[in-house]
Amino acid sequence: MDQQCPECGGVMLYDAALKRFGCKSCGAFLTRDQLSDIRYKQRAPVDDERRKRARQQSDYLEWWLSGDKEK
Repeated sequence: MDQQCPECGGVMLYDAALKRFGCKSCGAFLTRDQLSDIRYKQRAPVDDERRKRARQQSDYLEWWLSGDKEK
């Protein structure tokens, strides 16, 4: 199973004997847990922005439906 390297975007191959992923381009050598942690940290800011936007939309909808609008 080929995967993309989180460091350089190169191809990572799994070494079954060492139970690690190795990048063909930059030489990064990571365990499955390390690879998962790096990908989670890279993805987290995007998820936080989406949650923030959804919360703002929800708050606005709640305010709009409450009828407590001041003019």
